[in-house]
Amino acid sequence: MMQTFIRCNQDALWDALSAPESMAAYHFMCDRVEGSAEVGGKLDWILPDGNRMLTQRPTKVEPKTRIEATFEPHFFGPDAPASRMVFLIEPQGDACKLTIEHYDLAAGQEGVAEGWARLAASLKSWLETGTAMKASM
Repeated sequence: MMQTFIRCNQDALWDALSAPESMAAYHFMCDRVEGSAEVGGKLDWILPDGNRMLTQRPTKVEPKTRIEATFEPHFFGPDAPASRMVFLIEPQGDACKLTIEHYDLAAGQEGVAEGWARLAASLKSWLETGTAMKASM
């Protein structure tokens, strides 16, 4: 689990976490996200070389407050087991608290924590300044 505080309103943070074009704007490695952040949909995070880095399948969506999804890391290989992730949004005055939770990680996949930190830093920079922090791993 990790948390950060972002100077933005709830709508802006929700859009950043649920709109594919926004996700691609701040992701630290991917330049394209395809799909839908709705339950029953899927999101494919696409690297500049065209390969899928990650697939997420939303399992629970509470608009403006919560997204739960699978986390299918293609970067660990084609047979890498999926885990679960959650984004929680809580308004905090003129900012929002974003909590990222990740569950059921398979052995050897602990390194995703650094990816989450890079994602959160780039998201925060993008929402607060309009410029993403594209620092690849």
